[in-house]
Amino acid sequence: MLFEANFTRFQGGGFLTGDIIKLREGWANDEWCKTAPQQVIDILNQLDESDLVLRVSSVKAVRPAVNSSVDQAAQVDDFHVDITQESAPGRFSGVFVTLPQHLIELNGANDTLPEVPESLKKKYDVDVKPRELEEESADGQDDMTKFTSPQQQTATNDKVNKQMTDQNIKLTNVEPASSYTAGYMQ
Repeated sequence: MLFEANFTRFQGGGFLTGDIIKLREGWANDEWCKTAPQQVIDILNQLDESDLVLRVSSVKAVRPAVNSSVDQAAQVDDFHVDITQESAPGRFSGVFVTLPQHLIELNGANDTLPEVPESLKKKYDVDVKPRELEEESADGQDDMTKFTSPQQQTATNDKVNKQMTDQNIKLTNVEPASSYTAGYMQ
C-alpha cells in the first residue's frame, strides 16, 4: 500500500514529508520548549536564525493506533514532526530535530521550488558580454597568464624550441625490440 494513500495531509496534522516549513513566532516561549533539553533548544535556535530552507523529514504519531491498519492515522490525537535543514536542493544538513507540530507552520506554497536563500547566492562580478582582450605586459605575459595560458602550458610560445621536423630521425644506439611486436614498432 502506498504511504500517501494511508496518510494524507489532513489526517496527519496538516504536514507531509517534504513540506517547506518555518518555526512559529514565539516558539521559544512554548511550554514544550521549557521542558525540552537545552541542546534541542540550541539546535532550534540555530535553525531559526539561519536563512536555509527547513523541511519536514517525517511525521510521527505521539501514540500511534495499532488496532486497525485500514486508517490508523485517523485514531491518533497528536503528531510530532522531524524537521531538517536543506543545505542545497535535496541535500539535508544531517541535523534532524523532533518537535510537536504546533511549533511549526507551512512556509509558502509547497507546489513550487522555494526561493534560493541569500547565504547560498554567490556574489561574483560576472561579465557575460564579450569584450576585447586587454594588452599583455611588456614581457608578453602577466603573472596569472604564465600559469593559465594554453600557449605557456604547451610551450607553443617558445621561440627557440618550437620547430618540429617532418623527417624521420634515426636515433643512434637504439635497436628495436626482438619480440613479436617489433614488427608493429618499425
